[in-house]
Amino acid sequence: MAGFSEMERINRMLCDPAARTMSDGEILGEEIREFKAGEGYRLMLEAERYYRNRSAVQDKVNPVRNRSNTRIEHPIVKKLVDQKADYLMARPFAVKASCPEYAAALADVFDARMRRKLKAIVKTAVKQGVAWAQPYIKTGAAGRAAFDVMLVPPVELVPIWSDAERSELSGGIRFFDEVVYAGNVRLRRPRAEVWTRRGVQRYFAPPVNLGVSSGVAYSLDTAFGCADDDYTEPWVAIGGKAFVTDEVPLCWMRGNDEELPLHYFIKELVDDINWQTSVTADMLRDIAQFIFVLKDYGGQDLAEFLRDLQNHRAVKVSGTGGVEKLQAQLDIDAVMQFLKKNRADVIYYANSVDTGDADLGNASGQSINFRYMDLDSSCVALAGEMQEMLRRMKLFIDIYLQAAGKGDFSRETFEVVFNMDMPVNEGDVIDNVAKWDGISLRTRLENHPWVTDVEEEMRRLEGEGAE
Repeated sequence: MAGFSEMERINRMLCDPAARTMSDGEILGEEIREFKAGEGYRLMLEAERYYRNRSAVQDKVNPVRNRSNTRIEHPIVKKLVDQKADYLMARPFAVKASCPEYAAALADVFDARMRRKLKAIVKTAVKQGVAWAQPYIKTGAAGRAAFDVMLVPPVELVPIWSDAERSELSGGIRFFDEVVYAGNVRLRRPRAEVWTRRGVQRYFAPPVNLGVSSGVAYSLDTAFGCADDDYTEPWVAIGGKAFVTDEVPLCWMRGNDEELPLHYFIKELVDDINWQTSVTADMLRDIAQFIFVLKDYGGQDLAEFLRDLQNHRAVKVSGTGGVEKLQAQLDIDAVMQFLKKNRADVIYYANSVDTGDADLGNASGQSINFRYMDLDSSCVALAGEMQEMLRRMKLFIDIYLQAAGKGDFSRETFEVVFNMDMPVNEGDVIDNVAKWDGISLRTRLENHPWVTDVEEEMRRLEGEGAE
């Protein structure tokens, strides 16, 4: 594969020089197999299950026949992931550019659709540790080109890093399955795309039965590209002109430096909450109000005893026999205290806020700031990661703007200003505004939480003063 230095590097790393050289397709299959066998891949799949409210409590069994076996799930991970994404991205963010023309062009790029995708990228980064986006240029129904990004699931992409710090990408392998039919049989065909600075090469493997997983050797798909370019397609071609970039058209955002999913830090706590709640529910469902102790029972079996007790309000005994009853006791308060502690630990170690806390609504401004401090710091770090991803995406945005005839902005800069306002106690703010002696009325109105239009409020005050 001429010019594909990344594959050659992997080949030298994997193969014994004295042995037979592996083909590009075999190397590709081995890289994907190794990625799927790694701990990171397992954690990302597990993170998705926990986000979809399927934790380890699903493995719970009750070996006692005819007894309850509830599996109560709490969508804890989903709530915490969504809380971080909403705190950072729910409010509209502003795009500041170094010149007005660039700002106007970026306004078309960061439309409502792009903003929704950026929020989904943040959610994926928190949920699975890292998120990947592939920029591209799409053509609408009227032939109008537009910039867009495709969210690549992190479980479908093998990054090829240029450095040990994992700060520069030299290539990426995206793998996925497509469904094909052979007669009446539904099969899956493994496919792969190898992205480099030159563009993309596409590969495929023979179809296999759905659910079958084994080592796959890929073959180069010569239906794309041409032999002169080693069947490599450019990142984008506009008007017959191919664009080759200085960067691989794959942009990433990390949820944290270690690329660990959020559930990794709270998994055992979530499992314990679900498990203890389910076990307690089993006991409440199955426990009898009274336990009967029989002495010298004269009946045949326990079923007869229960029938006599229900139908005749009496039972037969012999000799000195009798019936005693014990009342079962279940300490629910101890269980609730234990669950309350686990809940508090989950919130603390996930750097989140317990919005279900009844005292939160009556807390002072200083107390609210303290409670939101961890969530705010966590989201500030996420905002920095998003800025880095957009910095890497800028090259592809500028190529699109130049190709679309909107100008060359390669020397300009832009940044995103996120709107992450902490909740405040309005009463405290109003009291503070009223106490601001020596500050103009306009400044106090601008900071008053009930005033949305300062000019209109000034006119009203002037009218009241005249009256």
